Amino acid sequence: MGGRDGAEVVQVYVKSLTNPDAPIKALKAFKRVEIKQGEKCKVTLTLTPDAFSYYNDKKDDLDVFTGDYQLLYGSSSRDEDLQALPIRVI
Repeated sequence: MGGRDGAEVVQVYVKSLTNPDAPIKALKAFKRVEIKQGEKCKVTLTLTPDAFSYYNDKKDDLDVFTGDYQLLYGSSSRDEDLQALPIRVI
């Protein structure tokens, strides 16, 4: 909470822990929010199954890959600015 009105861009990245061909992390959702001086706000972002889709060369198309992932969320793409949440896609 700061002493001025401001804006923040909340970002969600997906990182596959089991697909070696997946990007290191991929931006899958974001939202810019205006925050009044001294206030906090809650942000909700929705990820669809497409957030866990990667190119499947056997199908020559995108495909949802099962496995372990991390949802990384924060205000920038820098690793030190991100919090991690483990999930499993089955």
